Amino acid sequence: MKTERMISGRGLALVLTTLAVALTVTGCADECVDDFDCRDEGTPPAGQRYACVEQRCELKPLTVPDAGTETDAGTGTDAGMDAGSTVDAGADAGTTTDAGTQTDAGTQTDAGTETDAGTDAGTADAGPVDPCSSATYDPKLGTLQLAADFVAGESAALPAAAGPVGVTPGPTYSLFTVVSDGSTGPHALYSLGTWPQVSLGASPLFDVAAPGDRDPSAVLFLNGFVESDGQRVLTGYTKSGTGFPGSLAVYDSVTPASSTYVPAPSNFTAGVVPGAFLINGGGLDTVSAGLAIYALRTDTTPFTSLKVGTLPAVTGGSGFTAVSTNGVAMLGYFSDDTFTNVGHAVAPGKIDAALRTGTPFVVADEPALDVGSNFVAAAGQGEGVAVLRGDYVPPNYNFAGTDVSRFAFTVANEGGTVTVGARQPVLTYVNQCTRVTGMTAIGADLLVSVDDKNGPRLVRIQQVP
Repeated sequence: MKTERMISGRGLALVLTTLAVALTVTGCADECVDDFDCRDEGTPPAGQRYACVEQRCELKPLTVPDAGTETDAGTGTDAGMDAGSTVDAGADAGTTTDAGTQTDAGTQTDAGTETDAGTDAGTADAGPVDPCSSATYDPKLGTLQLAADFVAGESAALPAAAGPVGVTPGPTYSLFTVVSDGSTGPHALYSLGTWPQVSLGASPLFDVAAPGDRDPSAVLFLNGFVESDGQRVLTGYTKSGTGFPGSLAVYDSVTPASSTYVPAPSNFTAGVVPGAFLINGGGLDTVSAGLAIYALRTDTTPFTSLKVGTLPAVTGGSGFTAVSTNGVAMLGYFSDDTFTNVGHAVAPGKIDAALRTGTPFVVADEPALDVGSNFVAAAGQGEGVAVLRGDYVPPNYNFAGTDVSRFAFTVANEGGTVTVGARQPVLTYVNQCTRVTGMTAIGADLLVSVDDKNGPRLVRIQQVP
């Protein structure tokens, strides 16, 4: 199945895939350990797939998969599915032999003997026509439509080798990216300059792969996040295997010698809160409690790892993480009930309490975002978060976006509660000619990566005052 690149360049396929290396925990042991072992069963019947159920490979209905549930993000093939692939109707009726060419019974020359106009142009049809070739493209947003409450600020070309993009808190916005030469690497963190002067650094800053994972044959599935607290830059990857082992690369931009790696199985997304990185995954360092929300406290020496959020029983895979400027964290998971991603807004006071006491909050007890569809990316946008809505479309289950929408967060009770506002469209897809391939926060604004026939670029979306 094909995958969606999120904030990635043309030379790097990362993130949010249709099958995100099954960031779920399985317990099969005999006939199979996980769904990958069932590939030996061969090609399943149409509309079904093989799954590892109680140590046996069984046929299950094919459901629309989520970015966080099976094959990891590193396999990404862009979801742009062009309408131009439809079969042309050019097999025109004019290709039939015209009756007028027959010899007429009369003595006079029949007009029908002349070359008939029925030899229609359809016989030399040019084939499928790509509607994107004749579409009108805005220099910044391509064919995407911007809502009236927002404006497109500066834009910059995204280097072809760039992967996911991260931005420092500001007021000067330094950009970082991951550059990878396929699943076997090398994989390295690079500078992307200072916004809006975007350019790829001449040399790598830090090897993303931990020392034990640098064998030339090692296959790493890089995840689609690059997060920065202003001093440290965080990214991560997973590998195939029981529990989907993985690691976080923590680059210290102030003291590079202090850069380090932290074990993190099934890590999928991350976010920044005061004094810590939040990790949506299966464990962190020596803390292992299955799929949950973990925290890497950076305000302690050495770093401290702990579980801060509990995910519900319906969780079938890791989800998305985004933090607003007023400290609310949208924390998500893939629901086995609805087969979509779900997000809840957790108030800053509850996050702070969990960091101080080590007592996790219950994610599902917090207000849910009424997204109204699946979503495959999330990022902070001022005092709220933005999500990329859409779904995976059969028969190939390529991702088709519908819009980027924002949810405002209102914090009350001294940071103890949060109210989620109604969905507010930001960018709308008119067609699939221009695609949003990633999002990240830049100060109080939203930085989107878009891609179309004019190449990948970054665009800063600002809210009208």
